[in-house]
Amino acid sequence: MKILVTGGAGYIGSHVVKALGEKGFEVLVVDNLSKGHREAVLYGKLVVADLQDKETLDEQ
Repeated sequence: MKILVTGGAGYIGSHVVKALGEKGFEVLVVDNLSKGHREAVLYGKLVVADLQDKETLDEQ
């Protein structure tokens, strides 16, 4: 199952992503990195975009 986590590069989001990844879920992380950090995403695919950026999100 694929799961979308918004803000997944922040403190709480990165822990959620890690827990989901360790359980075997396919994780898609969308974060604009305004407060998050790229290196905090240990599982899944990170898409650096704002949720209002429809064109980038449509590509995923």
